Amino acid sequence: MKRLIALLGLAALPTLVSAAHEQDFARGYALAEKKGCFECHDLGRTVIGPSYAAIARHYRFDPHARDRLPYVIRGGSIGHWGDRFAMWPQPNLSDAEVAELVDWVLSQ
Repeated sequence: MKRLIALLGLAALPTLVSAAHEQDFARGYALAEKKGCFECHDLGRTVIGPSYAAIARHYRFDPHARDRLPYVIRGGSIGHWGDRFAMWPQPNLSDAEVAELVDWVLSQ
């Protein structure tokens, strides 16, 4: 009986993880939308700035990305994506908002 309960719990795990991921995605999306990030960025295509998917791919194997990206968001950037892209500084975001945005972008 204990084995059956354990197996049922393991079977439900992907659903629980998927639901948590969907909630995290929705929360990050709403914050990016509220803060105007979609004026320059999009989920999967380049608009004015690179897409969130491209940013995630670019930093996927960078162990320092979570430490570095808050400075890029707050201070703006020029030249990270070629001369075409210049990101305006976003100094009015709280530490918690920046951390949530970084985690959300890197999860794409």
